[in-house]
Amino acid sequence: MLNRRHVLSLAASAALPLPALAQDGWPSRPIRMINPGAAGGTNDVMCRAIAEPLSKMLGQPVVVETKPGAGGVIGTQYLLSQPADGYTIVTNHNGFITAPLVSAAANYDPLKDFTPVSLKAVAPLVLLAHPSMPATLPEFIAYARANPGKLEWGTSALGGVGHLGSEVFNDMAGIKGMVQVAFNGSAPATQALLGGQIKYLLSSFTSATAGLVDAGRLRLLGASSATRSPLFPDVPAIAEVIPGFSVDVWYGFMARAGTPAPVLQKLGNAIAQIVSQPEMVEKFRGVGVAAKGGRNELAEILRRDHALWSRVVKEKNIKLQS
Repeated sequence: MLNRRHVLSLAASAALPLPALAQDGWPSRPIRMINPGAAGGTNDVMCRAIAEPLSKMLGQPVVVETKPGAGGVIGTQYLLSQPADGYTIVTNHNGFITAPLVSAAANYDPLKDFTPVSLKAVAPLVLLAHPSMPATLPEFIAYARANPGKLEWGTSALGGVGHLGSEVFNDMAGIKGMVQVAFNGSAPATQALLGGQIKYLLSSFTSATAGLVDAGRLRLLGASSATRSPLFPDVPAIAEVIPGFSVDVWYGFMARAGTPAPVLQKLGNAIAQIVSQPEMVEKFRGVGVAAKGGRNELAEILRRDHALWSRVVKEKNIKLQS
């Protein structure tokens, strides 16, 4: 038989909104991080580094699942089939924003269908040139302006941040009519740059690239961040020559839209705290990125990138075949 205290307790529980009840014990089961890219890639390495300390902090297992394909679209779309409860999140980068802008096959709205959890790292792209090109960025820009239509530039992925960032660079630098050459990946694009088939390329900076620069086989003209990157402070920012130019590669976690705010806050704060630890900063530096967390920081990046790349895609009429 229920006494008066039990009845009042049940009545109070029934009055609570269901999401609040669900959040009381969150997390009460394992959390899945979906990596929509390749196993062993930069995003995958960072996720696996974060998973163990996050598991200890939240008291539940954190499992990294790789679901690659279609430039990250398959794994990203998978999240939309899962409940909006914070137990499944997706890690992503700039392609999260650019994919639906250049291809209808992506079939998601990055700002409406998802909500940010936390940023985890940022890194600039670097402007690389063939050794036959001038040795400094001001000299290169002057040479390119004086030779419209005579240089080839490469991109490792049509519609990717390197491609769109190069379009912005060309426009802001006043470089006209150059020949775009598309490649399927950064490795073939770099090989073409080494061979002189293309003359400049905006790409991620890797240990292999660093070796080629040190050997004099490539020129490193500048980094795409708004100011000099802590990853390579001796490399000038492109913005030192072209004021206002800024294109960062970012990595972060997203959840489904509708995920309860307390869950997002708890998860986002935990990730931001973990990536700020000195040992994690060093691990991330080892894969060429600067650790940086924060939910608000990621939200601002998503809004800014969406506005910028939407404009570029429209102005340049960039569309990929489905």
